[in-house]
Amino acid sequence: MTRGLVLSILTSLLTACGGTGTLYVTARFSSDGSTPSSRARVTVREAASTGGLVTDAQVSVTGSKMPKTGLPFAMMSNDYRADGFGWDESLRLEVVRGTDRVEATVQSPGFTVITAPTQDGTVVKANGLLVTWRDAGNAPANIVRLRLEQADVDVTLADDKFQYRIGADPLVVTDRESVYLERSNEIAPEGGAPGSVISATTTHAIQFKVE
Repeated sequence: MTRGLVLSILTSLLTACGGTGTLYVTARFSSDGSTPSSRARVTVREAASTGGLVTDAQVSVTGSKMPKTGLPFAMMSNDYRADGFGWDESLRLEVVRGTDRVEATVQSPGFTVITAPTQDGTVVKANGLLVTWRDAGNAPANIVRLRLEQADVDVTLADDKFQYRIGADPLVVTDRESVYLERSNEIAPEGGAPGSVISATTTHAIQFKVE
């Protein structure tokens, strides 16, 4: 076995198994592609989703190009948070409280761009609507959520095929329809208590007309 392969296996094991299993952590990272929109929200509890809120943990995030950054606890929202950071293709979360710890890395979706319909374009209701999008890194996400503001459309897709067709019936004739797209990668860190989850999401929204 080569030295490179050994190092790769060790790195994978540390990433997947880092943690003591004693902290319940939910961490959500999101961005629409701009630094001001980037958000990190982390909630830490003791042992389970119903456990006591942990306010004294050391929480940090490190990106593939971002230095290790601490997330302070926000009393008003009861979570650890940061805003306005540069988005990275991978985000590593570390949560430490005494001997309790959770460490895990989530691969981020590339920035999402809706390619159809076009901004301020017009769609004919009778023809239905084909929504298409692309990823800046040309990689599918684990989960896609697509919703329209006026029409009765709110779907979650397990397969990211970069398109979704909507029939004519749900569409509403309007001068102002909006389509919102959220693409997420989500993991359950093995080092966290059952139910712990870490996700990274990129978003995009445009407005168009339906006639």
